Amino acid sequence: MENKEIRILLTEGTFTNMCKQGFITYFTSPTSRIEFPISSADMRLITKGGTLTRELEGHVFNIALQDIGTEMIREILKRSPVFSGMAYDI
Repeated sequence: MENKEIRILLTEGTFTNMCKQGFITYFTSPTSRIEFPISSADMRLITKGGTLTRELEGHVFNIALQDIGTEMIREILKRSPVFSGMAYDI
């Protein structure tokens, strides 16, 4: 069976939510979802403009951050309970 590719573009709102929770939730159906944690290395890749690729449960996730600007990224990270220490690494 071929893996299904899923592209996730993080907007300002979804990026903020991910920073608050420390993970991404993808709903495969109304009653089923896939959750996976975001590490500091993953966050560094995403905030530097890279694409994070993860294979989970028969899906290939490609996750990228919309161009919201360095200052906005920094402000969101500052308020993050999980990634606040990274605010000045970008």
